[in-house]
Amino acid sequence: MKFSAALLLAMAAPAAAIDLTPDNFEAETAGKVVFLKMFAPWCGHCKKMKPDWDKLMEAFKDSETQLVADVDCTAEGKPICDDAGVKGFPSLKYGDPSDLQDYQGGRDYDSLEKFVKESLKPVCSPANLDLCDDEKKAEIEKLQAMSDEDLAASIETESKKLEDAEEEFKS
Repeated sequence: MKFSAALLLAMAAPAAAIDLTPDNFEAETAGKVVFLKMFAPWCGHCKKMKPDWDKLMEAFKDSETQLVADVDCTAEGKPICDDAGVKGFPSLKYGDPSDLQDYQGGRDYDSLEKFVKESLKPVCSPANLDLCDDEKKAEIEKLQAMSDEDLAASIETESKKLEDAEEEFKS
């Protein structure tokens, strides 16, 4: 009987479900914009939205440019959740995998699907240079060619400019 129950549970899980972990994150997200549900298995709100999220993952499982996936913040996915600044569950994040944004829209299937179709489009980035104009390509290539030390110094310089501008704005 235990075997039958386990088999039934395995069959009920969507085949398209992708659970992201630090081990597969880069490979699964490469060249894609993402929509991630960062969750805890014990979370009531997470359980409530699971059927709609699973349906969404199934609907976009074959997309070459979009990835809808799960991240279990209590297990192997915890480092991803920590890096994304997750404070509560479920947290929905979207965008470039290296610069995730907070999703604030509806949590029902229709709202989620509409968001993916209308807003989750590939953008110019190091992973998608073919979507960049010549000016952006040149800027990205220049940054990629910099040494770590030069890049850190450039970031420090630009950060100082931002701080100075904020101080000037406040006064």
